[in-house]
Amino acid sequence: MLRRAIRFVALVLLGAVVGAPSFADDAVPAAQDPFAEVLKVVVPLAEAGDADAQFKLGEMYDRGEGLPIDPPKAAEWFRRAAQQGHRDAQHALATYYEIGKGVPKDLSFALAWYQAAADQGDPRALRNLGTFYLEGKGVPRDYERAAALFQQAADKGNLRALKNLGYMYYFGAGVPKDAEKAQELFRQSAAGDEASAQFALGSLYYMGEEVPRDFARALELFKRSADQGYAKSQMLLARMYARGEGTTRDLTEAWFWLLLAEPQEPTLARFYMKEFEAELSDEARRLAEVRAAGWMPRD
Repeated sequence: MLRRAIRFVALVLLGAVVGAPSFADDAVPAAQDPFAEVLKVVVPLAEAGDADAQFKLGEMYDRGEGLPIDPPKAAEWFRRAAQQGHRDAQHALATYYEIGKGVPKDLSFALAWYQAAADQGDPRALRNLGTFYLEGKGVPRDYERAAALFQQAADKGNLRALKNLGYMYYFGAGVPKDAEKAQELFRQSAAGDEASAQFALGSLYYMGEEVPRDFARALELFKRSADQGYAKSQMLLARMYARGEGTTRDLTEAWFWLLLAEPQEPTLARFYMKEFEAELSDEARRLAEVRAAGWMPRD
């Protein structure tokens, strides 16, 4: 009961500091560090063995919330919580091992911790396990197992797993080939604002595969996805603006989206740039660069 009360106070303090508006003439000075009070509560609890606090402290080291970003320390606190059966910590530690963040890259450890979290019903872990079986990462490739895991994650509301399952049906990998079912799964995931699903569905409309070709619909879907920072959609959106497909031709807009995509997809973005770079005026280039410099993806 006491620990619950302390954690509640920490959350209230954090919410009050972060969420409250500030006014220049307010007589109450604003806190310098909104996470300081939270740390006062979390650190003792974590050191005393509280799994929730250990996971929270790992998150704070991971995100740099009131502490310097420190992946090894984050991994250690995630490990302590994970060993106590904390589902979110198990998933977090698995992602660290998968990419070698704060710990040596080790797919066998990643697989084990994903499995531990999946056994507790974590939809992200189920989806990531499915990807391991789909790609044969640390395990024999098994399309049927991958599809089953994606289905389990999708049943729990994971939009990315829903999109992945759509691809499985589209290509007939691990499940019977069913283009109509694939489209429906893409639509369901895209309706939930999953950027990769919006790209997948937009691509079908752009190519006219299994659905009537519809540039306007493709443009809309690519734009929604691109606004979230999805580079593949940014590139195809740029190509449509450069060619005037489904919209008025606009080279400034095309260049802007390719500038955003280039850090993630340099080779393909530069290939698309060459299609119309010679037509781009200095002023159009400048406007696109200024806009791109201040752009932030939509959450």
